Amino acid sequence: MSRPRPWADVSSALLASAAADRVAVITGLEPAWSGASALGAALTVRGAPGDNLALHQAIAQARENVVIVADVGGEREIAHCGDLLALAARARGVRGIVLNGSIRDRATIAELRYPVFHNGTSPRGPTKRVPGELGVPIELMGVTVESGDIVCADDDGIVVVPSHEADEILALAIGLAAREREYEARIAAGESTLEIFGLPRPVS
Repeated sequence: MSRPRPWADVSSALLASAAADRVAVITGLEPAWSGASALGAALTVRGAPGDNLALHQAIAQARENVVIVADVGGEREIAHCGDLLALAARARGVRGIVLNGSIRDRATIAELRYPVFHNGTSPRGPTKRVPGELGVPIELMGVTVESGDIVCADDDGIVVVPSHEADEILALAIGLAAREREYEARIAAGESTLEIFGLPRPVS
């Protein structure tokens, strides 16, 4: 799935390096397949552990280009997302799903190349009885996420950019990307990283 411009070349590492403590970093979740990435405005969901009705509701109501971010209480014994939900989300134009719960059908999700970030796998299926809350502030792994925040998830981790700071932080990331291209050129020309970053040489 293509990333929305002007964020097209932004990665989680670039955002975290450029903006430091102005962004939040969610750790403890992993991509369903290597190379997965998702970038877009968050649609937050609060669901019940072991029940995925909230995810079904979110996907049905989602606008294109959002990233669904779901708090399901960290439940790992029961899967909340499988290949059918991933397929439905892709059909709706949802850029990815991030949840603090388990998934199943991981191999099929990988074949679909659909970005899902999770905290485990389980073959057990969920119930579909508990209505969820959409668009409310949620907490994943100690990080608060609000609808509209920019979420950037990839192999290195997940970064949450507050919506009201998005333009400033994007500018910082673009500036850092330009400097890194300069560093790459200097390394190719033979400079050491010690010289580039003004680091002390080892004591002989």
